[in-house]
Amino acid sequence: MKAFIFALATATAAWSVPSDAQRQNPYAVTIRVNDSVITNFEVTQRILLLRAFGTSGDLEKTAREQLIEDRLRIQAAAQAGLIVTAEELEGGVSEFAARSELTADQLYQYVDKNGATKESMKEFVRAGLLWRNLVQARFAGQAKMSNNEIDETLNLSTVRKKQSILFSEIRLQLNQFSNEKVFELAEQLSNSITTENAFAEAAQQHSQSPSRSNSGRLDWLPVAQLPAALAAQIMALEPGEVTAPITSGQTLSLFQLRGVRDEQVEGTGPVTLKYVLVNIPGEPSSKHSLADATKLINDVDTCNDLRAASRRFEPSGYTSNLVDVDNVPPILAIELANLDRHEASYYTNSKGTLTVVMLCDRLRKSPEDVRKKIRINRFNQRMSGYGQSFLDELKADAVIEYQ
Repeated sequence: MKAFIFALATATAAWSVPSDAQRQNPYAVTIRVNDSVITNFEVTQRILLLRAFGTSGDLEKTAREQLIEDRLRIQAAAQAGLIVTAEELEGGVSEFAARSELTADQLYQYVDKNGATKESMKEFVRAGLLWRNLVQARFAGQAKMSNNEIDETLNLSTVRKKQSILFSEIRLQLNQFSNEKVFELAEQLSNSITTENAFAEAAQQHSQSPSRSNSGRLDWLPVAQLPAALAAQIMALEPGEVTAPITSGQTLSLFQLRGVRDEQVEGTGPVTLKYVLVNIPGEPSSKHSLADATKLINDVDTCNDLRAASRRFEPSGYTSNLVDVDNVPPILAIELANLDRHEASYYTNSKGTLTVVMLCDRLRKSPEDVRKKIRINRFNQRMSGYGQSFLDELKADAVIEYQ
């Protein structure tokens, strides 16, 4: 959903005072964007959609900003001769709905219940699909990573594997239909925080991680024990800088780099983690669940102990895992990086309940598909940057009139 929302940049604008009749007529033009128009009805419908998605703040302002940007996207796509077929549109709606674990029909029913029309939902998605296709067609060639660049990244990664990093975290939970609100908060924090104290205060106020009690601060962690993509994003920062929001399942995270140091690291090659998880039943964030998780951790010494002890819960929710560190969800990887063999901790899972995790072993093996992963991650980062810059150009050149 985040891909559909951007901050409104400066554009050439002409202002006029709307009449009472214009305000009351739902189909009266309220904004002109180059040769396109936006009606009062469209603004109202977008407000209803935003409200359904749990968006906070000035919804009318946000609705107008989004609709202006949608018009610019649609106009640019039309100039490039791009269209979205009915089949592609339904696929896009299904993809959008799946982010909240819904079908397209369930999404339509939900927005209808909140006063928005099926057509408004489709237009919301159509603008995003056109923009994605346009950015892909326009910048895909530029975003590709050469073999030399991959070699340089691999060499840098090899050096970084001998380092440890000190950083802080803020974790935000994505909930059904409130994703928009969470993304907005994450973007605001990412763009506004410039000091360690400011990040610490934000972690105390907003973070839903156990590290919140320590103002989001984590201890030194070896880079080799973190997913390469996550480590690369954190180490690309200068001390005090904050990452863009990083999504992992139903968790949205921000990280602030505090320091880097060289370490003596034994072994080479990617790390494979063997660990067990036990989901603690109960209401999200309840004191009873926290007490159960703490007692379970205190009662066991090994992974086998944890498996046996998990039977006290019905169902036990016990799972055993053997996963390359690069494929471990970032939040879980951070928890595991803090653990020694047969140590355990707990974290808040995607449902808002607690999960106990114990590290059984760390194994190393030869790299597999490392180049492919680097190529895909860097391509996506570049495409995002190109798309934002292009939209900024369209805004700067646009003639926007408010009626």
